[in-house]
Amino acid sequence: MSDIFKSMDHTILSTFGQSVLLTLSNQSSLETRGIISTELVELGKYEAVQGAVTVLSVDSAIQLKRGDTVLANGQVYEVDRKLTDDGYLAKWNIYAH
Repeated sequence: MSDIFKSMDHTILSTFGQSVLLTLSNQSSLETRGIISTELVELGKYEAVQGAVTVLSVDSAIQLKRGDTVLANGQVYEVDRKLTDDGYLAKWNIYAH
């Protein structure tokens, strides 16, 4: 069953994703597909208080760290923190650099 979900997530990335260039903290680069979107997340301990953040969704096998950079459509983003990871897709909070 998990192979079905992994296949579905890779299909989502290949269909809706765009080419992104990741520059990791060890100065290596990796070109992959990712989805950049804006999502609402909880701010603080109350669910009623939410804020909009820019999110990068990539294959969860890619290990990002705070400070890594993302280049997409001529815009440079900096990775802040991992928001979620379902074992197939990881969502990372990113900021325009």
